[in-house]
Amino acid sequence: MSRINVLVAAKPEDVLAHGIARVVADSANMMLAGGRPLALDQVEACLKQIPANEPSALILVGNAPEHQLLADRLLLARGDLVVLRVEIGGHQVKIARYATRNESLKLASLLAALCDLVATAGDADGERTACFVMHTDLPGPRPLLDSAIDWVHAVLRHGALNQGGGNGEIPGLTLTATTVNSLLDERPNHAAQEQTDDVRQADEALTRALQNADIHNEPLAAAAKAFGLTALEFRLLLLAMAPELDLRYQRCIGLLLDDMGRRVGSLALFMALLGESATVRCQLAQSGNLARWRVLESRQAALPAADEPLRVDGPLLAWLLGETGALDHDPAVRRALRLADWPGASLYQQAPDRDFALARIRHLLTPPDDAGDARFVLYSGDASAWCALLEVGAQAACAAPLRIDAARLIGLDPAAIEESGARLGRLARLARRPLLLDASMAELTPQADDGLRLLLAAIGAAGGRTGVLCAEPTRIVRLIGSAPFTLADEHAVNASTRLSNVRAAIGLLGLSADDAALQMLARQYPLDVDGFEHAVRLARARAVPGEAADAGMARFVSACQHVAAEGVSRMAECIEPSQRLGEVILPPDRARQLDEIVDSVRLAAQVLDGWRFGEQLPFGRGVTALFHGASGTGKTMAAVGIAQRLNIRILRIDLSRVVSKYIGETEKNIDRIFLDASRSGAAILIDEAEALLGKRSEVKDAHDRYANIEVAYLLQRMETYEGLAILTTNLRQNLDPAFLRRLRFVIDFPRPDADAREKIWRRCLPSGAHELSEPAFRHLARKVDLTGGNIRQITLRAAFLAAAAGTKIELSHIAHATSAELTKLGMAAIDLTLPGDRLAA
Repeated sequence: MSRINVLVAAKPEDVLAHGIARVVADSANMMLAGGRPLALDQVEACLKQIPANEPSALILVGNAPEHQLLADRLLLARGDLVVLRVEIGGHQVKIARYATRNESLKLASLLAALCDLVATAGDADGERTACFVMHTDLPGPRPLLDSAIDWVHAVLRHGALNQGGGNGEIPGLTLTATTVNSLLDERPNHAAQEQTDDVRQADEALTRALQNADIHNEPLAAAAKAFGLTALEFRLLLLAMAPELDLRYQRCIGLLLDDMGRRVGSLALFMALLGESATVRCQLAQSGNLARWRVLESRQAALPAADEPLRVDGPLLAWLLGETGALDHDPAVRRALRLADWPGASLYQQAPDRDFALARIRHLLTPPDDAGDARFVLYSGDASAWCALLEVGAQAACAAPLRIDAARLIGLDPAAIEESGARLGRLARLARRPLLLDASMAELTPQADDGLRLLLAAIGAAGGRTGVLCAEPTRIVRLIGSAPFTLADEHAVNASTRLSNVRAAIGLLGLSADDAALQMLARQYPLDVDGFEHAVRLARARAVPGEAADAGMARFVSACQHVAAEGVSRMAECIEPSQRLGEVILPPDRARQLDEIVDSVRLAAQVLDGWRFGEQLPFGRGVTALFHGASGTGKTMAAVGIAQRLNIRILRIDLSRVVSKYIGETEKNIDRIFLDASRSGAAILIDEAEALLGKRSEVKDAHDRYANIEVAYLLQRMETYEGLAILTTNLRQNLDPAFLRRLRFVIDFPRPDADAREKIWRRCLPSGAHELSEPAFRHLARKVDLTGGNIRQITLRAAFLAAAAGTKIELSHIAHATSAELTKLGMAAIDLTLPGDRLAA
């Protein structure tokens, strides 16, 4: 690639821009356009001098709004241009994201990444803009802070000079009655004290510094603007900061308070220094910004008492003095924040997804225009998909989102909820970061509603926009009352996007599959977007170098199974299917019905969605089947075989854990199992179904009434279930007739005839383990009229007898095991001697 023409621009021109320009000029594969850092208004003219066929890049240093506007305009005008933004905040250059990485980069790495950006800009999905993060320990100029310190110095010095003495007093330590009486003899002065020249000059310099301060580099200026502080409030804030600025100010405050043991001022002292105390107090109370934004330490959201120590709120003070992460470490904030990124962002890296997500984040960062503009943006539908998309948008906007888990706060006492909400709103306003409240997992109780209502009100009082992730918008609309809101396009993110999530996931693994396979996978494993991302990571960890594509897909499917099965309750046994459907010996018509069950699950997306048969089925979109017949005829084995064919697991309900003696608990347990099956993509198997679904009886007492309620609830839950549910029973006649109507398949498993029994005998006796002849198999099939389950028990017992004897399985071992099995069943013994052996005897 030819040399890259690089333009470096900054507003205002700063040391970092010069450092980047020097490294660009020294680079062998780059050329510094203009020979120096440019002002923003010089960029377009310089860019026009670069031929359109030559690679070009623009590095914008700073985070003023003009930077983004210039970048957007130039990207539209020049299709070959790439833009790299380096954002600055506080007294450090902050780290932002470059592409999909989150790491600190040196200047040399910055330029290497710029080369990558230029190289991929011509691709169909190549990025043309990125935001960058660098750390620097070089402090920048702080003219406002310097002017603030000069003003505090002048005011405290003036107060100390006017401190009374005489009458044998030791200032700051003793106070005589004569001095107290003289103070009380003076008439109250309701006019503001006249300022000395040095105080007046310091005050004028402070006003000019505040007007000219850059809010991106001066935290004091940012706080004054974000909080809307009046001149009086801003100066009270500076006086409250005084003990943190200089040790001498602590001693001066002790002198002014007539108590050298005190090192922190009070509201009464600072009001006296700022003017007439009563007037100052009224003005502070009327504006109310210090209390609203928790600027001062106080036990309540109000100005402290006049004699209490007046301190600036600890996290805010640290932030004002340059500790950029201090507000995040505020305990009232930290307990609500999710620090880790929301998962799933890697599956939304296509350009349309990024653009859609970036627009949502920019909307949140735009302050409301007026009182009627939306304060809340409700993201309803698939919460995990919204989380992943908003994470992508925050990365593209170089904005670290404030991820709030509402469930962590709504259980606290009301005062703590309001305090956390106010501080979260303060953090979002000061740091200009998108605030995202995840209320999708909040409990649906009146107490939770009260807590969530307080939290929304406290956050909304900050005046910015708040994104609220919710399962249903109606609840949030009810809780925010009359506050203006807007609904995000819920159709842009919903469960139907699962197919695209599967496609993106296998794309990250370098795999491919046709739409039918993807639809089947999406239906079998209804994972959220974060679940598919976890499956990708798990599949990558199990990768084997040089493996075939089929093995890679099998590895991903296995990873999906493990992710889906995570968190399954102990009320069901999770079975990994190992038996094949072809191993079940049934008449041909029954075997075809089993194949129909498999096809009904495998082709559900095509028939129900593609052919729109699902519109006729408000309920019953799942596949339910009843297997009935004598014990041992292969009902459970067939269910396992179907799951193995579909490559899914089975959740077999444990009735001992599901059925409860407490009213309502059985229904809750049933619901939990169905939810587990829905999340994990597993099939439900209810063995001995007559125990749960027996005929409803006439209500004679409370036991009958609640038993009928349990049956009715299970019937309803089966009807609304969208997965595969298989029930087995030996006693079909005991099932409730209303339940049979809800079944799509009812398959009778007959006792095996002689031909079927011969196949079962052959399948239960592995080759190489026995010495039975062909006539012996036919003889056993004719003589032993038992089901497959009994035959399996016989062959297993015979195997152990043969192993103990040190030989392979012989007919004598089979005869002994058969006799024991018949005795167990209460049946007469059978002579299994072959006819030829009997004649020989």
